[in-house]
Amino acid sequence: MSRCRVEKRIWKDRLKSSDYTCLCYELEVADTPARGSELHEGRWFSGPVSSVIWNVDEACFHCRVEDEAPSIDRDYEYTHEFLVENAVSEGWRPCAPRGME
Repeated sequence: MSRCRVEKRIWKDRLKSSDYTCLCYELEVADTPARGSELHEGRWFSGPVSSVIWNVDEACFHCRVEDEAPSIDRDYEYTHEFLVENAVSEGWRPCAPRGME
C-alpha cells in the first residue's frame, strides 16, 4: 500500500483567472494511480485523475483531479462557497497546494 494525496482546486471565478481554494484528500492505494482513473474510499470519490507524481522524499503519490469553477444552470447558481462547502461535506479538506502545475 502507498500513501496518496489527491488535490483539486475550486476557483473563485468562472474564468479561472483569480484566487482558488485548494482541497485535498489522503488515502492508501494498492496500485499506482493512473490518469483518467478515479480513486475512492468508502463514499468518497475523487473524480477523474488528471496528473500523478511520485514524491520520493515523502514516499507518496501526489494526484490532481479536475478543477471546479462556479457555474449557473437554469435552476441554481453554484457559487465558490457552495462548491467548497459541498466538497468539505464529502470529505475533502482545505490544504496548501503542492506545486503540481
